[in-house]
Amino acid sequence: MKLVVKQITKFFIIGVSAVLVDFVIYYLLSDLMGQNLDLSKGMGFLVGTVYTYYLNKLWTWKYTERSNKGMLVKFGMVYAVSFVFNILINKYGLKLIPEFDINLTVVTFKGTLADAVKPIFSVKGHKFLAFFFATVVSAVINFLGQKFLVFRTANLDPKDDTNIEVS
Repeated sequence: MKLVVKQITKFFIIGVSAVLVDFVIYYLLSDLMGQNLDLSKGMGFLVGTVYTYYLNKLWTWKYTERSNKGMLVKFGMVYAVSFVFNILINKYGLKLIPEFDINLTVVTFKGTLADAVKPIFSVKGHKFLAFFFATVVSAVINFLGQKFLVFRTANLDPKDDTNIEVS
């Protein structure tokens, strides 16, 4: 069981950093460059996918073999399914979640109240929530697909004395 916990922990750490990559690209393309939301979400997801493939292969699953032929096909299939769910959940989340902003401000009481409020950070809340829900569903699909399909033959951690593998 320790092995599964280690794998989930490593997968989570890599996943969080990949989500940040995905999120930055999504916002850069959609908000700063004015690109289509679906295209922006798709590009962020694809860059995050390449990032997670290499890090998970080496660190989470400890897969050291050089040949990637069958594994890449399986990985592509898992991420294709995850990609479709990611785009659809984001798309319908944007339609179903009412628009709202999340603002971080600092309030100082000098002069009038209008002078006192200084914005520090603002993000469109509905975009964030749609992105979040799409990401959570994708993460579950990706973990299960990698564990049970793509990297199921990966070496067990020799330092793990439990020798329990869930498959």
